[in-house]
Amino acid sequence: MLDFLRLLKRRYLAIANEPRVPEEIRAGARSQLGSLELAEAFLERQSCLKQAPALPLQTAVIGPTQSGKSSVVNLLLNQEYAGVSPLAGFTMFPQGFGPQISESDRQAITAFFHGYLQVPRGQTPTEPNAAFSIQDIDPIPNSQTGNAVIWDTPDFDSIGSQHYFHSLLRTIALADVIVLVVSKDKYADQSVWQMLSLIEPLNQPTLVVLNKVQADTAELITRSFRDKWQETRSDAVPSVVPFPFHTDGLHQEHMPEESDRLFGFLQQYRTTSNRATHRETSSALLNRYWENWTEPLRKEQAQAEAWKKIIDNATNSSTELYQRYYLDHPQHFETLKRALAELLTLLEIPGIAPLLAKTRNLLTWPIRHIFSSSQNSPGNKKNQFSESHESRVLERIYEHYVTQVSNAIISMRAENGHYEYWWNELYKTFESRKPLLSENYQASVEEYQKDFQPCVEEVAHRLYNKLEQQPATLTGLRATRITTDAAAVAIALKTGGIGVHDFVITPAVLSMTSYLTESALGHYMRKIEAELKQMQSKAVASDVFGKSLKKPLENLPTGMSDQTRFNIPAETLVQARESLRHL
Repeated sequence: MLDFLRLLKRRYLAIANEPRVPEEIRAGARSQLGSLELAEAFLERQSCLKQAPALPLQTAVIGPTQSGKSSVVNLLLNQEYAGVSPLAGFTMFPQGFGPQISESDRQAITAFFHGYLQVPRGQTPTEPNAAFSIQDIDPIPNSQTGNAVIWDTPDFDSIGSQHYFHSLLRTIALADVIVLVVSKDKYADQSVWQMLSLIEPLNQPTLVVLNKVQADTAELITRSFRDKWQETRSDAVPSVVPFPFHTDGLHQEHMPEESDRLFGFLQQYRTTSNRATHRETSSALLNRYWENWTEPLRKEQAQAEAWKKIIDNATNSSTELYQRYYLDHPQHFETLKRALAELLTLLEIPGIAPLLAKTRNLLTWPIRHIFSSSQNSPGNKKNQFSESHESRVLERIYEHYVTQVSNAIISMRAENGHYEYWWNELYKTFESRKPLLSENYQASVEEYQKDFQPCVEEVAHRLYNKLEQQPATLTGLRATRITTDAAAVAIALKTGGIGVHDFVITPAVLSMTSYLTESALGHYMRKIEAELKQMQSKAVASDVFGKSLKKPLENLPTGMSDQTRFNIPAETLVQARESLRHL
């Protein structure tokens, strides 16, 4: 699951920063990054806790700008460790403070902040957006926080917060408890409630500090905050502690009652944090955001499925055209005639016997073996299939195929405005691949015709064997002048003198075909013809349309830019969903 979240986050980041993607989709991608960052960090937290089972209580002090977060941190530490400034965005990276942090705990925290620069105490990083610090401080006098690590965090509402928001979320994911600090001016801000809504699935014990509140308005603001919490979140309203405003900062002696409530909160959860329920919390977190995360994936995969449907339709249409204009066409189906040409070479025919005298023991061998030297000579480059009607039909089908696909892409681009960019890029990819597609298609046609020739020869042998079982038909066939003429035409075909189309329309071959069809062999001829059509239809669908068109075009989206799409297969999403179900 963690690997899937990392992959998903990378894809969201790429899309969010890709100018070719419509701003609406980019904005949607940016809106999902926060929850993805939080979920990834929370799942990684488990490894941190395994590495350091006795990790001190992690307390994250969070809040908007100028709410007094650093002042509350110093109050908890009873010493001025966190830098305090009236400037918004002064704290730009997470800073953890804890007394006597063990080396194993430090290593575990450092590993959790992988990819971030660890800043030594007192130094300012050159790139604070990707930094953190964990400072081992002196034992805290008169502090009730024990050895807890207190984290001072960046704000989440300033202009610059977008740059260090990820480090804030990682700190929150590590935290056992949350101290939310908001001032009377900020507690109702939308950014505060967006953050509280985002982290709700973590189910972290939370204390709210209403800072800089006058005594006469404390009750009113507290009640208002509680009402807002109930509107925004489904869990119980946390403890809310109003802190009075002091010009010289927050000190225990100025506010003993408020300080005791703050320290009491930490003491309460020192041994009862939610670490034991990490698995359940992870499941709740992932299920909370799963549909939002994966909806764009499903929409993109729907485009890919629509593309596959286009290819399926074009392939099925091409198969139907091949069936109609070649296999089922009474004048254009040539394959059976090619089988007859092979049959003629198997017959001992008067008139061509001198030609076969030296190879009489090979009468059941196709005559192409006798003439192979002339067929394969460098000067004879004519392909007997190149002029066939089948080749011309397949050529026109290819033109129909690419036109149908091209028009379908244009239609989908117009109908899917939200994903117009996806179809536009697919169209460009398709156009760029057409020359290679045409070349591979022609090669597949030639390869198929070559590979199918043994099937034709096998049919000729079956016809010859059937003729041998009917001596009268065989004798009658050999006795006709038509057979001799047809044999001469067959030899011309095999030596490259004529093409298949010329062969099948010669009077001699047409007469011989009629003779066989009208003989006792007629029923068997029709059966053979049906079998040939079935085999040929299957071969063309698989070896021509499937191999050179359907398969490469189905994978065409993989040739599109990875920056403009998620490129996460449907199978991967299904597997991730199944992992979530068993989490």
